[in-house]
Amino acid sequence: MATDTAYTARVRVTELLERGKAQNTVLEIYHNGAQITPTSATYTLLKPSGGMVVEAGATTILGSGSVQYAHTPSQLAATLTLGEGYVQEFSVTISGSVFLFRRMAAVVLRRLYPVITDADLEEVYTDLANLRPSTLTSYQQYIDSAWFTILRRLRNQGKGYEYLITSPESFAESHRHLTLYLIFRDFHSGMSQGAGSRYLELAQEHYRLYQDEYSIINFLYDEGHEGKPDDPDKRTAGQPAIYLNRPGPYMYRRRNYRG
Repeated sequence: MATDTAYTARVRVTELLERGKAQNTVLEIYHNGAQITPTSATYTLLKPSGGMVVEAGATTILGSGSVQYAHTPSQLAATLTLGEGYVQEFSVTISGSVFLFRRMAAVVLRRLYPVITDADLEEVYTDLANLRPSTLTSYQQYIDSAWFTILRRLRNQGKGYEYLITSPESFAESHRHLTLYLIFRDFHSGMSQGAGSRYLELAQEHYRLYQDEYSIINFLYDEGHEGKPDDPDKRTAGQPAIYLNRPGPYMYRRRNYRG
């Protein structure tokens, strides 16, 4: 196979590595709609300063074809600087050729996990379980997709890092409405125009509700990487403010690193 083949490394969000904890990091590689199974792969984790946390570590090729590296607690030691700027490098051999895939990472105290499940969707539509396609056992894929979309939007707006948010419940309504939008949009796309019109209306309704809920999100934030909110009585707005004149002198930039 040609070495210039445009393989796709599935990278949806910044990888979060919890300090002092054993954990796996996984990379999926695709081409022509199918997941690729590499012959071999090594893993390197670079510090923001350019040093190495892991150098060419041995990986496991899973049955699905995914590349997996297992971090030990000692590798992600308490002496590592918390925050952004770490880089994961996967050196992957496919059909005799070597490809280097990179992904940004952050070393954190705590992850921020998704905040809804199927039960939260069925609180709104009690018959949703009966509508679920027989090929699915839950709506988890939609829940995950909606969650990654919210995390990317949060970062792209420059409103902070998800692992420093200490009030995950702040995202519950926006997460639920975006998930329902994805579900009903998918239902609509799989049906004839007339039969799917109701699903399109529902999708559009929940997308509007998602936008409304996201615009009023505010959360507790751990600016100091201490595992607790800086001020339990002070919340950070998730939606950027729009100024009709020059912003006041209180504006500041968030810090990226913390020892």
